[in-house]
Amino acid sequence: MTGAARRWAKAAQAYATGEHKTGDELQLVVDFAAPAGTEQVLDIGTGAGHTALALAPKVARVVLTDPIDAMLAAARGLFQDAGVRNAEFVVASAERLPFPAASFDIVTTRLAAHHFDDVALAMREIGRVLRPGGLFIFIDTLAPDDGESAAFQHEVELLRDPTHRLIHTQGEWIAFAEEAGFRILKTEIVRKTHDFEPWLERGGEDAATMQLVREHFLDAPMSAIRDLDIVVDDGRVRSFTDRKLVLVGRR
Repeated sequence: MTGAARRWAKAAQAYATGEHKTGDELQLVVDFAAPAGTEQVLDIGTGAGHTALALAPKVARVVLTDPIDAMLAAARGLFQDAGVRNAEFVVASAERLPFPAASFDIVTTRLAAHHFDDVALAMREIGRVLRPGGLFIFIDTLAPDDGESAAFQHEVELLRDPTHRLIHTQGEWIAFAEEAGFRILKTEIVRKTHDFEPWLERGGEDAATMQLVREHFLDAPMSAIRDLDIVVDDGRVRSFTDRKLVLVGRR
């Protein structure tokens, strides 16, 4: 098992029970999908499966993919507890989807793309497996437009979790989708507040590294304090708030 796989295996239960199970952006997936009940749905980088579970009762079938077995095991447990059985669980990376072309009516990916090794390739794969006219619903964190603030966010995310790759700006995420052939139907930005210590612990790093992240937040530049709404009380970081892009594209 690679270091990244061990990290995700350790984090799987935290993702199953933590903040990923809620959020305005999760409800927007269901609202924007507006399923009729007959759809074949693929959820990429499913993590503990919350996005797929939100859609599953409203569609014919959901396929959940993740490159980490332990994440899919957590997702299976979530579906079993909910009594939802129209799901298939497949180990796969976003860049190499093991499905024929035009296999799905809806493809979703939520809070996973900043971990992708090759976002452009993953977007092309999504376009390949979607049927013509199918919907792509994408959610991920937005980098601030301010360069100093964006650099800070990238640095602390990478310290907290080395499987992080890069958070992009709204324009960059949209460009990836358009270059893969998607017509953008709508976008929405949702602000999400993170309780700091649970967010930090989900990264799975050692105590020394977590302390370094705390110190970075306490010494954050004013641009990052503004853009991430960092809340410090009595010398401790309490929370921060980032922005999530919800994007709907049509194949």
